[in-house]
Amino acid sequence: MTTQSIQEEATAYSTFNPARWLHSLVQIGGGYALASDRKLWLVVAECPADELTDVMAQVVGYPERQDAVRLTIERRQNGELA
Repeated sequence: MTTQSIQEEATAYSTFNPARWLHSLVQIGGGYALASDRKLWLVVAECPADELTDVMAQVVGYPERQDAVRLTIERRQNGELA
């Protein structure tokens, strides 16, 4: 991996905003829930495929982003600003 690709990857991680991602999911007709075992459930049945692809591409294959989404939902459930 080159220095440039490492820097590009680091920039991509630092620009991910889990609250904004959740908002994007809801905007296209999706929903979400966090089970008691921290399993993340995404409701996507009514989402247009092209828009869903763009949204999901931001978290699929990025476990650290998925954890950030979980943490954001947990904070919201606990009444914290997230």
